[in-house]
Amino acid sequence: MDTPTAVATLLLGMVFGLVAGIAFAIARRAWTDYGKAKAALPGMRKTAWLLTRVATTRIGIVVLVCVAAVAYAAVDGQR
Repeated sequence: MDTPTAVATLLLGMVFGLVAGIAFAIARRAWTDYGKAKAALPGMRKTAWLLTRVATTRIGIVVLVCVAAVAYAAVDGQR
């Protein structure tokens, strides 16, 4: 183990192992986060559709009130 080639090979292997370990840890964490996001997606999708429905209903009510006001103004002007 006194030869420079053995020491260089050992150091190179340690550096490669460290880099590979870090990359594996990052990939594992990303896969876990992906799984959590995928599991939460149906709930978020349901909430998004609920909020869209509420917003559409409110916009529809405002449009109906505006149409009624315009119709009332048009009829009131003819009397």
